[in-house]
Amino acid sequence: MKTIAHLTGALVIGVFAAGASIAQTEELKGSSTQETLKPTPAKYAIGPQPSFEDVTRSLAEQGFEVIGYEAGERRIEVHGLTATGHCLELKFNRANGKEVRRERDDDCRPGDGFDS
Repeated sequence: MKTIAHLTGALVIGVFAAGASIAQTEELKGSSTQETLKPTPAKYAIGPQPSFEDVTRSLAEQGFEVIGYEAGERRIEVHGLTATGHCLELKFNRANGKEVRRERDDDCRPGDGFDS
């Protein structure tokens, strides 16, 4: 009987120790990841009638790296990387700066046809 009680006690202590270690590891991983990566927003915003500098600054604050930029009369298209490394093409209404469409892309290299 003593052997089973000691074995059970050792198992319980081992489980709690392993759980604490896993929790500490996850906490450390989570703190460094959260500080460096910003989540991709549901919709990016750039503000009304933005200049190229306004667009790149605003998107950088939201965790998006601009690689390509093209502005038309009614629309602005931006090509780049999210904070999590996904390549996207974003399309904005030029008048109000709201995102109207986004498309995933496979190629985020500079010189892909956009003017930078």
